[in-house]
Amino acid sequence: MSRTKKKITQADLKPPDLNQCQADKREGGPFSFMTLGPIPPLKRCTNKPSVLVKEIKPGKDGLMGSMTLCKDCFVQFCMLECPTRDQYEFEEIK
Repeated sequence: MSRTKKKITQADLKPPDLNQCQADKREGGPFSFMTLGPIPPLKRCTNKPSVLVKEIKPGKDGLMGSMTLCKDCFVQFCMLECPTRDQYEFEEIK
């Protein structure tokens, strides 16, 4: 069974949500190679956002977007993406 990713278009991008973090998390904890059975589904984080992340250069998909992240998801984003100031702008949400 092969999985193909849907090509993202500008119309697919959602505006930043200032009321809820826009990160998707694995429901029931992160996936582990020790887990038997199917991969847990993704569920949107329900925390209040604290940072607005804006792409200032097109990403791998060729598009520029922005999203809000809570503190925990922002830490994960920084660990996974290793963002630099020439790729993204960060704005604190108060």
